[in-house]
Amino acid sequence: MQQELGLRDDQIVRKNNVSDSDPAATETAIRECIEEGCNIIFGTSWGYMDKMESLAAEFPDVYFCHGTGYKNNGTNLNNYFGRIYQARYLSGIVAGMKTKKNYIGYVAAKGIPEVIRGINAFTLGVQSVNPDAKVEVVFTDTWYDPTVEKQAALELLNKGVDIIAQHQDTTAPQVAAEEKGAYCIGYNFPTSDAAPKAYLTAACFDWKTFYTDDVKKAMD
Repeated sequence: MQQELGLRDDQIVRKNNVSDSDPAATETAIRECIEEGCNIIFGTSWGYMDKMESLAAEFPDVYFCHGTGYKNNGTNLNNYFGRIYQARYLSGIVAGMKTKKNYIGYVAAKGIPEVIRGINAFTLGVQSVNPDAKVEVVFTDTWYDPTVEKQAALELLNKGVDIIAQHQDTTAPQVAAEEKGAYCIGYNFPTSDAAPKAYLTAACFDWKTFYTDDVKKAMD
């Protein structure tokens, strides 16, 4: 987006590793962006939503764009997300064709619409080619915790699943699958290097298309 729109490095402010379960940290990061002169702010995790809503009301001249949530105010707060459920469905077809046990595990972050619709889409993909297959889900209540995610995957693997899918931000479930001689399906990035013997495919985003279009519209 920066390259395509010809923006300088000093026109982009990045705040990395801001916990979406810490409202104070979220507010601090957003206020720092505003103080540095940002007039378009993207929040890229579910837990940023409420703070983005309140700060959008406080700063009506700043555009707030929240990824994965459902709130907007019709003026300077909107929400966005990719149709990742379509890729989830396709990855479910892969799992349904590959499983030998008709028993597939899914390590999921939180019980929110973004995650649940992904589980549903994946399962529908599985059933479209293998109606006898079962998908079992374990929720971790975290987006990023390699230890917890791996434990959840091992719980499923020890029950006998032969494929692990995931809605998590680390490769820990994939590593667990390879260690147990099972297959895995990743998320966000093609991570075949993490578990090369187990990796089948991944449901991935290409965010640059959206960000370029969205910022261009705001600039215009």
